[in-house]
Amino acid sequence: MKKNVMKIALLAVSLVVLAACNSKAEGSDNGISASEKTQTLRIAGVYPDDHPSTQALYTFVEQVKEKSEGRIEIKVYPANQLGDYTTVYEEIGRGTIDMGLITLPSTLDNRLEMLFVPYLSESYENITDRYNTESYVFSKIQEINNEHNVQLLGFHANGFGGVGTTKEIENFMELGEDKDLLLRVAPIDAFRLPMADIGFRTVTIPYADLYTALQTGSADGWSGGEPALNYLGFRDVIKYYYQTNDFFNTDSLLMNKGLYDELSEKDLEMFKELTEELVLKSFANAEEHDQDYRDKMVEEGINVVEFSNAELSEIGKHVRATTWPKLEKRIGKDIIDELMKTTE
Repeated sequence: MKKNVMKIALLAVSLVVLAACNSKAEGSDNGISASEKTQTLRIAGVYPDDHPSTQALYTFVEQVKEKSEGRIEIKVYPANQLGDYTTVYEEIGRGTIDMGLITLPSTLDNRLEMLFVPYLSESYENITDRYNTESYVFSKIQEINNEHNVQLLGFHANGFGGVGTTKEIENFMELGEDKDLLLRVAPIDAFRLPMADIGFRTVTIPYADLYTALQTGSADGWSGGEPALNYLGFRDVIKYYYQTNDFFNTDSLLMNKGLYDELSEKDLEMFKELTEELVLKSFANAEEHDQDYRDKMVEEGINVVEFSNAELSEIGKHVRATTWPKLEKRIGKDIIDELMKTTE
C-alpha cells in the first residue's frame, strides 16, 4: 500500500514538473517576448537645454516612446547632470548609464581622437561621405567602441569649429607665423597641435573655467566650438569669431553594448530607423545652424570672419602636412594613412 502511495506521489510530482517545463517553453514563444519588454532607460547629454543637440535628443526619445507604444521610455539628463563626458562614457561601458549623446573621450583609448583629426573635411560639400555609417570613420570608431563595451548608433552633427577671441587676429593667413595670441585648447593633441602649427600660443584651461579665463585675460581666445557653442556660452566675452572649419563637431549617440545585444529585432530596427533620421537631420541642419548662430553673434556686436574656400583649402593643406604626421604616434599610423586616403 505504501509503495502504491509513493508511486502515486512521484507520478504527481513528475506531472507538475512536466507541466511547468511545458509552461516555460510555451512562455518563451507565447509569453512576454523581448520585443514586448517594458524598459526605462537613462540617456546623458553634455549641452544645455537650448542647444540643438539637446533639442534633437528630446525629439529622439519622444519618437522612441511613440514607436515602442510606450514600452521604452528614455529619461534625458542634459548639461552633464550625470557627469562629464569622460565619466559618462565609462559608465555606459559598465552599463550603469544606458545611453549617451556625448563627445567621445580619449581617456580610455587614444584612437578615439581620430574623430577630431583637424581638416578631415573643410566644408559641407563632402561631410556626409566622411561620417555616414558606411564610412571608414564610422566603422573604425565602432570597432574601437565595441572593445570598451559601447555601441555606436550614429553621429549627431553640431557644426564646424571655429576660434572665438577677445582680440583681433591680424595675420591669420600667415600660417606658421606667431599670432601674438594665447589660445585655450582642449588637452588633446588633435586640438592643440593644429592651432600651434598655425601659429597660436596655446594653453590648456578646464572648460568650466574658460569663461572666467576670457574675462580676466588668462586666455585671449579659445578653439573647439562651433558657432552655436560660441554664441550660447561666450557671447558676452568674445569680440571676434573666426570660422576656421578646423574640425567638425560631432556628438556620438551611444548605447551600452550588452543592452544593445539584448534588443529584439523589432527594437533594433526601430533604433536604427530613428537614429538614421536623427543623423541625417542633424547633418542637414548643421550648416543652417552655423549660419543662424553666426548671424546671432553679429547681432550681439561680435565681429564674424569667414574664410573663402581657397583660404580654407590652404589652411587644410598646411595642417595635414604639418600636424597629421605628429598625430601618428598617438592615434596610429594605420588610421592616419586611411584618413589621408579619404582626403585625396
